[in-house]
Amino acid sequence: MRHRKKNRKPLILIVVSVLVILVLCIVFFFPLNNVLRNVTGNDTASDKVVKSELVKKVKSKKTGDSAKDEKIDRAASVLGKKKMSQIISAASSQQKTADLIQDSSSLSKEQSQKAAQEIFTNDSYSGLRNAVSDGNWYQAYQQYQKLSNNGQLNQLRQDISQ
Repeated sequence: MRHRKKNRKPLILIVVSVLVILVLCIVFFFPLNNVLRNVTGNDTASDKVVKSELVKKVKSKKTGDSAKDEKIDRAASVLGKKKMSQIISAASSQQKTADLIQDSSSLSKEQSQKAAQEIFTNDSYSGLRNAVSDGNWYQAYQQYQKLSNNGQLNQLRQDISQ
């Protein structure tokens, strides 16, 4: 019986260690992901997943109108080729945001600047901007959902088109 007790202690220590490592990985996932992106200069695996979902979301806006769908495909293609580091840096600079919007959409320079100005002056968008600039994709998705549900994104589209 004594022999069994000795074997249980290492087993319990291993299980507890694995749980602690898992918790630490979850807590530090986004910072580690950001460090890896900054060190290599390339998109990380999670960046690629996020970008893929973003491109799918853009493509889901297709209407069947070939002219509009061509613009949507172009925007999705440009967005898919952008590095996440560019998108992250755009979240902390109004001019970079305007440039990114203009590059990846069919909006004019004036419309892009108007959109960026609204995104930076309206406090409703600060949570999304902060999450993107931190590279916290989960929080960014939550903020996007919140803005979609409360009508802020539709309001932004209407404001830009005026």
